[in-house]
Amino acid sequence: MKNKFSYLDHIFILKKVLIRVLAFFALVFSIFFYFHEPVFNFFSQPLQSSLENTQGEVIATQLLSTFVVPLKLSMLSTFYLISPYLIGEIWFFIKPGLYQDEKKFIKKILMISMLLVFVAFCFCFYIVFPQVILFFINFAPEGLSLKIDINFYLELLINLIFAFTVAFQIPIIVLFLTHLKIMSITKLKKMRPYIYVFTFILGAVLTPPDVLSQILLALPMIFLFEFGLFISNFFKKI
Repeated sequence: MKNKFSYLDHIFILKKVLIRVLAFFALVFSIFFYFHEPVFNFFSQPLQSSLENTQGEVIATQLLSTFVVPLKLSMLSTFYLISPYLIGEIWFFIKPGLYQDEKKFIKKILMISMLLVFVAFCFCFYIVFPQVILFFINFAPEGLSLKIDINFYLELLINLIFAFTVAFQIPIIVLFLTHLKIMSITKLKKMRPYIYVFTFILGAVLTPPDVLSQILLALPMIFLFEFGLFISNFFKKI
């Protein structure tokens, strides 16, 4: 049974949620920014490892980079660390307005979504990103001195992590489509060839202009689509 709240009640609750989220974000961000050197070492490790056997080096071409880079990395770290808390706040905000069966479904959806956020980060950072860095470094002509701007490196890293985080939510999209009866599981299965082609197009749009990163994004998206069909069918039976 739904709890009855007025429009103003919802605005008041939303305001309290936003204040809590912003306060918690500011607290965690402050900690990361204060200890920005370990954060930088962590995120630059794939690049540093790839440059070990080369004459390359990481540089900052602008003075502002010494502030902007720690700032961006601290924000990225904070987002992923507080994402479970953020999803929890979303859940407690929407929970009173749901029926019992809706609560069960949305709770499962949010838990799977939270898990996929962390899987996406780990898969991108530890598997895909090092291979992409090596791919570009190996194309450097012999004798070319590599001087990699940390800003460009960070932009590539954030774009890839964002792309994989979005892509790994595909099972959630499939679950919503089937649960809300917008599309049936049978119809989605018939659309497989078109969806497979679309994943490679999306991979080309979301990743840098190299074949490796496009394939490394497209193939997991295909797997995640199939996984979405599997769990949709599983939830339908229980």
